[in-house]
Amino acid sequence: MHYETKKIWGIDCIFAPMQEGNSLTIEISMKAGSEYETRAEAGISHVLEHMFFKGWKQRATPKAVATEMDKIGAEFNAATGGSLTSYYVKCAPQFAQISLELLSDMMLGAQFATEELEREKGVIIQELKMYEDNPMSVVGEKWSSFFFWENSYWRPTIGYEETIRSFTREDLFAYKNALYTKDNILITIAGKIQDQAFLEKHIETLFSSLPAQKTRNKPEFKWQLPEKKSDFFEKGTEQNHVIIAMPGFTAFEEERYAARVLTTILGGNMSSRLFQEIREKLGLCYYIGAGHHAGFEYWIFTIRSGLSKENFAFWMQEIYRLLDIIVQEGITQEEFENAKNYLKWSIQMGIESSNEMADFVSSQWLLHQKIQTLEDILDHYEAVSKEQVEAILPKLINDQRRAFHIE
Repeated sequence: MHYETKKIWGIDCIFAPMQEGNSLTIEISMKAGSEYETRAEAGISHVLEHMFFKGWKQRATPKAVATEMDKIGAEFNAATGGSLTSYYVKCAPQFAQISLELLSDMMLGAQFATEELEREKGVIIQELKMYEDNPMSVVGEKWSSFFFWENSYWRPTIGYEETIRSFTREDLFAYKNALYTKDNILITIAGKIQDQAFLEKHIETLFSSLPAQKTRNKPEFKWQLPEKKSDFFEKGTEQNHVIIAMPGFTAFEEERYAARVLTTILGGNMSSRLFQEIREKLGLCYYIGAGHHAGFEYWIFTIRSGLSKENFAFWMQEIYRLLDIIVQEGITQEEFENAKNYLKWSIQMGIESSNEMADFVSSQWLLHQKIQTLEDILDHYEAVSKEQVEAILPKLINDQRRAFHIE
């Protein structure tokens, strides 16, 4: 894996050539998202993402924007999260110049026309209602308020209907100007790069007029475990959907690699303990899984599942019994080795395409100001020992568990 970082006109840029491929991805990403919002602004990052596709200075209508992309066969999309937002074009390598020009027109020429904004608010509210009809989304939102309280770090990225309806084009421009700045964005070009020098010059020409410095930061994150061990929300669903959470390890701690191995053993794939015991042997659920999120401000183990209301008490008893067993008895050598191999090869397969590579390097750079290569990450997982995994098992003890479900 090869990449190069450069500063072009005050903007961080990454070039990650994949010359054996047949596509090129140009991604503009920035440290912006729901974690930067106040309660009154909840959802503005996501509304802004939508409005970037609704007309620019050079391409004045949504149809004109879509037509430009369609005629070069490009994939044009965006994603808004808590700490990062990104916009990308994936195209054939010969369309690198026009793709950069389109992204520049979007970043610098977006109009946020009032009539388009009012129309798009209706679209986003329908998206919100779609999530509200999805039990897996609802349990995630309600659990986050229970586990982390209502704050910018776990507020719904999409926001609330009343906040979505409240935004004006002036609000969008103010938010954009505060965070879409040279010192806060990253331009990543991954894939089959035909002329890097030309692209560097083009970036300098197209993006030099961006504001120089951001004027907004995330609020401080303050948190402690909820006093209550469990809670629920009445939704009237056909199944109960539950999330069990426990504090984990931060993005700075070496134990995060052992934590990923542990959650893979616990519920990360089809041979995991939870999948085999709860789904395959007992037939209590359709989906079940475990994961570990290592962030800067928050770090958690989670177990998620959906199951029949009649079996809910028994399921909770069984999952806690399985957690107690793994804490007390440890893991086997076979499942330890299988989990490491699963993680290593799935990570390797996860960056085969140009857009996956762009995400892989850009998220690391924005969050850490450095990039671990695939080889670095594989070495870290290879170095994890069975003893290191078993040393973190106390993180799963009963006193640390907090459960939330919808019913």
